[in-house]
Amino acid sequence: MTFSLAVSTAIFALISIRQWLPESVRIWQIMTTGALVLVLSGEIHPSEAISAVDWNVIAYLFGVFSISHALYDCGISHRLSALIRDKGKSADRTLLLFMALAALISAVLTNDAAAAIGTPIALTIAFGLGIRPAVPLIALCVAVTIGSMMSPVGNPQNILIVTAGQFDNPVGTFLRWLFAPTLLSLLFAYVWYRRCLAREAKVETNSLSLPEPTSNRPWPALSATALLTVLVIADSSLQSRFPEIDVPLGLISVAASLPIYLFSRRRLTILREVDWHTLMFFVAMFIVTGAVLKSGALQDMLGPWQDRLNEPFIVAKVSFWASQLFSNVPVVQIYLNLLPSADTATLMLLAGISTLAGNLFIISAASNVIVVQQTEKLGARPFQFWEFARYVLPVTIVSLALCYGWVVYGMTLLGLDAS
Repeated sequence: MTFSLAVSTAIFALISIRQWLPESVRIWQIMTTGALVLVLSGEIHPSEAISAVDWNVIAYLFGVFSISHALYDCGISHRLSALIRDKGKSADRTLLLFMALAALISAVLTNDAAAAIGTPIALTIAFGLGIRPAVPLIALCVAVTIGSMMSPVGNPQNILIVTAGQFDNPVGTFLRWLFAPTLLSLLFAYVWYRRCLAREAKVETNSLSLPEPTSNRPWPALSATALLTVLVIADSSLQSRFPEIDVPLGLISVAASLPIYLFSRRRLTILREVDWHTLMFFVAMFIVTGAVLKSGALQDMLGPWQDRLNEPFIVAKVSFWASQLFSNVPVVQIYLNLLPSADTATLMLLAGISTLAGNLFIISAASNVIVVQQTEKLGARPFQFWEFARYVLPVTIVSLALCYGWVVYGMTLLGLDAS
């Protein structure tokens, strides 16, 4: 085992036992300490560390965090959660509407955006129902992960696959191959979390109180949200017709947040309230991943499988388990570079399985970490590491089986696998 892989394993272990560590120890602190150890030990040079960071992702998250906090600050999150509860009229229907909304936002604006926007909504729903936030928050994590699977802009790894695949119609391709397993997985997830919700005991509501909105001018936040939606969809449409046009999502996100910083009266407060700790977590995560990848640990672990990377079972096995160690975005990037050849089915299986890999551990998907960090920032207590794994395991198993079965067998049997 290389030193980089040992540090990465130690980070995973510390995060998994965080509930037994002092309450002041946060996920971002563990990851940042690991990154500093790797830089100071010489495992990765400072210049290489800077290059390892995907600053496009960091810029995208900055814009999304700005928008999500502005939505919360002007009461939009409270209104949405109240609307969902009023329309739902019961805990079951409230959960259904919430998961459907989270999945839709994820498909349109990416899973990280849906996680940031949905966290305060999940908390206010929990407050309204008088229960712990754990089940609504975990349902949010699962919904945004599954919902992002069917969209070419649903998550960063799908964007990488779109670029590599050069599809004529990325939206149509993803929907044809992954809409069915996405819908079926979401339905199963809803049934499972409805059962989990029914078993939740009532708690004192004052333990779930959240900061109240402080602004009565919602239009800058709503304008930024609408602008982000339009720009993301427009970028996807233009790229399908003009592949040479590649506007970074980070630039799109920052541009979309401009109405907030230009017209909001609380622009400086919003800037201060951006979740800088989560941004630090991702910077550190990229550095840790860069050091592990530089060590060649993933390539060594592949061994003789390197010549079989386009076989369905190998695609599923490697992309799922490697994503637990190295995060799905860098794994997909390396996988695409190592593939000897790739047809549409292989790329769609890689997209589906690497995305669903996020539904296993907290650190398996960036959106999970965002939910935890945002929850703690809002003063609430999120779920624990093994609690999350226990609640998502049934959904993970079923959704993986649905995705693999549909892409490998279902499309062929129904005659829908023609490119």
